[in-house]
Amino acid sequence: MMHIYAFGSVCRGEVDNGSDVDLLACVDEAAPELDHCKYSIYRYPRLRALWAEGNPFAWHLHLEARLIFSGDGSDFLREMGPPQPYVAVESDYAKFQDLFMQSWNELERGANSATFNLSCMFLALRNFATCHSLAQGQPIFSRRSPLLVAPPLPMSVEDFSTLMRARLLSTRGHGDRLTFEDIRAVLKAAAVVPPWMNTLRSLHERV
Repeated sequence: MMHIYAFGSVCRGEVDNGSDVDLLACVDEAAPELDHCKYSIYRYPRLRALWAEGNPFAWHLHLEARLIFSGDGSDFLREMGPPQPYVAVESDYAKFQDLFMQSWNELERGANSATFNLSCMFLALRNFATCHSLAQGQPIFSRRSPLLVAPPLPMSVEDFSTLMRARLLSTRGHGDRLTFEDIRAVLKAAAVVPPWMNTLRSLHERV
């Protein structure tokens, strides 16, 4: 048995040079014929567990995934209904704030893997904002979620775009290499992030 879904930026109408279509394969047993570089492969029990814990990825799939193949004519994700409420936001706040700080510190120390550290900083920012939006009941899964939550990340579009470019370079090898000036600008701009993260955390505590 197998179901295949599309999700990702194209499915929510974010069409640009960095747009992608992610593919989810739901399987009931090992599927060696599927390319792990092209598919996110999950067994049905694992997806049910993600639904039961209200995992952000489950909510992402519930809200944005589109069925493109069904082995039995059913829509597995839709038939599960909505995931349970998301309750792990505090631990996720801490996890992604730590990831940002560690990556920023590595970058400041002049680590050779600047693109990788910038990529991790972007991942931390995006996931932090997405988890916050989900906890607030207004989920935003966009790559630009840090700029779309309230209050938005007080970073220039140019510096945020550098972080996005680093993510694409690190994960897909797509785009122009970052210059020293790009990296230096983001190093300086990153100072706004910890206070912004603390503000979002305090807003959640008041809910």
